[in-house]
Amino acid sequence: MIQNNNKLPRRKFLGYAGLATTGFLVAAGCAQTTSDAPVEGAEEAQAESSGTMPKVRVGFQTGDINNITMVAFNEGYFEKAGLDVELSPYSSGGAMVPALAAGEVDITWFFPFPSLTAYANGVGLEVILLDHAPMTAERLIAKGVSSAGDLKGKKIGVTIGTSGHHSLLAALDKAGIAQDEVDLVNLKPAEMAAAFSANQIDAAWTWEPAAGELNKLGGEDLETSESVGAYAVALWAARKEFAEANPEVMMKFMEAWDMAQKAYLEDPSAGQKWEAERLNLSAEEFGDMVGRQGSTVILLEDQLSDEWLGEPGKPQSTDLYQAYEKYAAFLVEQGRIDKAPDDLAPLINSSYIAEYLSSKG
Repeated sequence: MIQNNNKLPRRKFLGYAGLATTGFLVAAGCAQTTSDAPVEGAEEAQAESSGTMPKVRVGFQTGDINNITMVAFNEGYFEKAGLDVELSPYSSGGAMVPALAAGEVDITWFFPFPSLTAYANGVGLEVILLDHAPMTAERLIAKGVSSAGDLKGKKIGVTIGTSGHHSLLAALDKAGIAQDEVDLVNLKPAEMAAAFSANQIDAAWTWEPAAGELNKLGGEDLETSESVGAYAVALWAARKEFAEANPEVMMKFMEAWDMAQKAYLEDPSAGQKWEAERLNLSAEEFGDMVGRQGSTVILLEDQLSDEWLGEPGKPQSTDLYQAYEKYAAFLVEQGRIDKAPDDLAPLINSSYIAEYLSSKG
């Protein structure tokens, strides 16, 4: 069981700038892991008899960019909404799967692959909110070739069992190359630059910031998540038991996110300072990284469309649901999960957003 005890009280968070480069280079919400079965009777955060809100244990992934999350936390929007949030960092989405199973976090920020892995392993969770769609953060980068079609017989670095692995196979298929016609080298993102520099690999599929390091070494972008038709999205998921026991907390979380999202979009440069500090990057360096991600912030008002979470009770019509179906088949094929879930519909729950938007009139 992987545990993380780096719980950060609000005013001490910026002191955690030592997440440092290695932690940040770990999988951008895409790394997979198996999890233990959920802990029966895991303690729930309940409101005290005084009527105050329970403490909400919020997990987030350090290997990606969490701009709006950090605006909500550092600029006090969680507090303004009446929430007592304890922020817990995890090196990857996969590291949060056992934490969710153990009931150590209540609401968590990661990506579709680890959320699906958790769900397939019996963790009761549901996707409740989407953050942004980073369409060019993941890329196929190579040197000495002009197209993906030139990679036959080459060594390609990739983190096996991740969304990057899935997208790389799509890129190879697009180029008319079979998987057995290349040599896949299993590497963590933090290992890519050294292998690329030493000519141990000819190309790599990885994500920011590792992708940017490969570009600095002379690598050229050949394909992106967008160009191969991958569904890329950062999302929030809640343990179903916690969400059902604390509906008022869920409404307040939506309210805090709404305020933080509006504040960020009003002045993105100002909102980016928190993540730039956390990652020890200058404003210019961080702005360049955000630009390379090609991200679209997903407005709350847009999330009930079929492109995203869909209307409550109708997840099967959404692009996200269809992506989950493809990812489940891939994870079974790769031996990352034993079998695809019988029913993926409970994994997507847009009812909290719908209720919040309705309450605004």
